[in-house]
Amino acid sequence: MSGRNVLVAFALIAGLLACHPTLLARRPPGARAGGKAPAATTPIDEFERMPPAEQQRALERLSPGQRQKLQERLRRFNQLPPEQQQTLRNLYNRLHQLPASQQQSVRKAINRFSNQVPDRQRAMRDELRSLAALPEQDREARMASQEFRNRFNRREQGIVRDMLPVLPGR
Repeated sequence: MSGRNVLVAFALIAGLLACHPTLLARRPPGARAGGKAPAATTPIDEFERMPPAEQQRALERLSPGQRQKLQERLRRFNQLPPEQQQTLRNLYNRLHQLPASQQQSVRKAINRFSNQVPDRQRAMRDELRSLAALPEQDREARMASQEFRNRFNRREQGIVRDMLPVLPGR
């Protein structure tokens, strides 16, 4: 996935996570119409499996602003190639499995990331890509290195650190 698509994926994840509790509020997590457990566990998958009338009712429970944002995010998600959709689902699954406090940290990091100037976003994106390729123990060593501390200010270091939980494990 390209650097820009990783940012889009993180933005989609944050947005879908922000909407998901309201969107699926009338059903317990993992529940599905007809009482059958879904094959996938994400709210994205659950929403896509809903009959159109149920999707509409779920969307109507959102404020107009939330509804518009969610519909735009779903449209962007559906326009991605299947392999990028799967990558996004994998990222979402990792985020969705985190404790609520960690999910909140990742969402805040995504928001802080998107407020950075493009060259700093690019630097952090490159660093996240590099960290994703490392085994877990090497990630910590990398972030403790003088090179990492010289390359990123404290705020940027925090953004990178807070986004780590959704990177694939090695």
